[in-house]
Amino acid sequence: MKGAVFVIFLPFILPIIVVGVFIIRIILKGRKESWRGEVLNKSYNSKKGSFEDSKKIEHFYTLEVKMEKGNIRNIAVSSQFYDECEIGDKIEKPSGVLYPRKIPYI
Repeated sequence: MKGAVFVIFLPFILPIIVVGVFIIRIILKGRKESWRGEVLNKSYNSKKGSFEDSKKIEHFYTLEVKMEKGNIRNIAVSSQFYDECEIGDKIEKPSGVLYPRKIPYI
């Protein structure tokens, strides 16, 4: 009887486990990555919600960063970090940390 219940719920539980493992792998990969760069540009976009939730507005804050290796990346950041950064600031994302931070001027 217990085995039959497990077999019935397996198709529902297995996708949840697979998605959970996938999300954990993405987070761990992001934490492992490290980089340094200079803020070239700041951009802000907003988007109204869907038809059902038309009063909701989503905000997107992005920093265009020139990495030390010369490539340019767009980094999504929080509104607070976006407000703290100015064009020309140096930022870094050390290994083991999930979000970037400013490098203090010396």
